[in-house]
Amino acid sequence: MFMLILQAIENFALALIIGGGIVMAAAVRPLLSGKLALSSGSDLAPMLEEISINAWNRYNRLALVSAAALLIVDVIRVLARLSSAYWHLVLAFLMLAALIGKLAVDKQLKQRLNTYAADAVGSKEQNAGHRLVERLTKLILVIALILVVLPE
Repeated sequence: MFMLILQAIENFALALIIGGGIVMAAAVRPLLSGKLALSSGSDLAPMLEEISINAWNRYNRLALVSAAALLIVDVIRVLARLSSAYWHLVLAFLMLAALIGKLAVDKQLKQRLNTYAADAVGSKEQNAGHRLVERLTKLILVIALILVVLPE
């Protein structure tokens, strides 16, 4: 019964991470990026950029909690000797670290936007931050997919 509960928590956490990441990357980002490109010279651009950052922050916080729950489940399994799959624990830790990195970059993006407003939108630093967030998102999704495809 205990293993069933741990498996349910793991499945739910991975579903939130993968499902939310796909929705954010496939639906929210293209919608806001298109609107941002159309209004790059107007006063609307900083507001759309902030909406985009805030939307990703909400997902990232939820994914961070899910990854923490996944890591706790894996630690419980290893400590209780229910599993000896240390690779699962390491991947969950890497995912948690990548999510913490994403939140740190998002904080920098938001600070830059709050400080420089319209000048920050489309700037070299802001674009580099967005690219880093995209790479971290891809890494997180790949790790989550590996954890789904290769369960303990």
